[in-house]
Amino acid sequence: MKYFCVVLFMVFSMVAFAQHAEPAPENVSKPKIKRTVIRPNRSVVIDPAINEGSGLCAWNGLLWTHNDSGFAKLFTIDTVGGKITAEYPLPMTINNDWEDMSQDSTYFYIGDFGNNAGTREKLHIIRVNKASLLAQQPVIDTIAFQWPETITSGQRAKINFDCEAMAVIKDSIYLFTKEWKHGRRTRAFSLPTQPGSYTAKYKATLKTRMLITGASYHAAGNKLVLCGYNLLLRPFLMEFIMDDTQDLFAGKMTRIKVKKRFRQTEGVTTFDGHNYYIINEDFRFLFLHTQQELHSIRLKP
Repeated sequence: MKYFCVVLFMVFSMVAFAQHAEPAPENVSKPKIKRTVIRPNRSVVIDPAINEGSGLCAWNGLLWTHNDSGFAKLFTIDTVGGKITAEYPLPMTINNDWEDMSQDSTYFYIGDFGNNAGTREKLHIIRVNKASLLAQQPVIDTIAFQWPETITSGQRAKINFDCEAMAVIKDSIYLFTKEWKHGRRTRAFSLPTQPGSYTAKYKATLKTRMLITGASYHAAGNKLVLCGYNLLLRPFLMEFIMDDTQDLFAGKMTRIKVKKRFRQTEGVTTFDGHNYYIINEDFRFLFLHTQQELHSIRLKP
């Protein structure tokens, strides 16, 4: 997402735009919510080359990130000072609107699915082999997808969501929509991790009261963490200790207010399931300016 002010300008059109139909049946999760407030252990300004840092992954002792537009490349940054340690171009790819990244043991997945204006119908996830990337000879393939269609009053309506968050959970990619209406919520959809062309499969809905912009899954603790912010740019995390049901949001949930203001948080990740990192974009609006930053936060067991 480029600039928050542009998005605000588009709110009214997004509320009215083509989401006339809902995936049915609508599975609205109602988890028991614990609330807490956490101050970051450390916040550092990162290199201005990553002024629109959007996705974030923790792997091989470093943090991996990308901008949401411009050059098609990944950056590695250290966890203490937020300094760039290497750059990895991804040839034959285009950074239309890269919004998040995730991973499994073999691949990075980069979500080229930003859609604030609701005009993109053909969306992609770029899959990059990690070993080839380290060798600076990346092997890249593509997972293409579209949002589902539903029939309302006998007419077919295409759902054209905005999405900025993604996590690989077990053998599937889960997408989390960013929705302004209905008091702000997210809907989860799934895709296979294999290259091909698919229609996203609806899974669940959660009322969030914030805009979801990043996701991280830690397999050892079966923990899902979503990041985002409210309309006043107050950052939040939502932590789910997942159970064995099909509902992603049915387990224990903690809603965490991060003690920072005016941060357009875009990505979240962890090495160990306890210490998390979140990244925010450079933000400018009138007299307000917050620089691009990396924050480290420890989530309590």
